Amino acid sequence: MPRRAPRLPPLLAEFDDDERDAVLAANRAFYRAFNDRDAAAMDLIWAPTGSVICLHPGQQALYDRAEIMASWRAIMKHPEAPRVRCTEEWVLGRPGLALVTCREILPNGQLMASNLYVRMTDGWHMASHHSGPVPPVATERATPGGTPVGARDRRKLH
Repeated sequence: MPRRAPRLPPLLAEFDDDERDAVLAANRAFYRAFNDRDAAAMDLIWAPTGSVICLHPGQQALYDRAEIMASWRAIMKHPEAPRVRCTEEWVLGRPGLALVTCREILPNGQLMASNLYVRMTDGWHMASHHSGPVPPVATERATPGGTPVGARDRRKLH
C-alpha cells in the first residue's frame, strides 16, 4: 500500500519557504529602519490598520498605533539610541500570520524579541513587537585573520 504524504497541522499548512523569506525580509526591514533612524520606513513596516501592540523593555504596553509610532520616533531621535544587530531569527507561521523570535545584540546587553507579522494585500506588516532582556550568549565574530572569536562551544549541553 503506497504511503501518503504526511498532513501538516492546520497552523503550518500553506506556509512555504517563499512566505518564510518574505517574513524574514520584513523583520530585517524593521531592524534596518531602526538602525537607519528612518521613521518613514518604520511607519511603513507597522500594520496600518487592525490591532497592534508594542512592548519596549521596562515600559508599559502601547496599544494605539499613533502612540507606538511616536515611541519609535522618540527612541530613534535620542542621541544615545543603540544600534541593534538581529541574530538567531526563527519563524513560525501560517497563512496570514507569522511570528519571528530573534536575539537583539546591543552594545551593552542582549534582548530577545518576538515580532508578530500579519499578511496584508501589500505584504507582511508588523502587528506586535515585544523585547526584553536576557542573559547574553557569546556571539561569533571573525578577527582580521579570519579566526572566530568568542564562539560558544555548543557541544557542552550542561
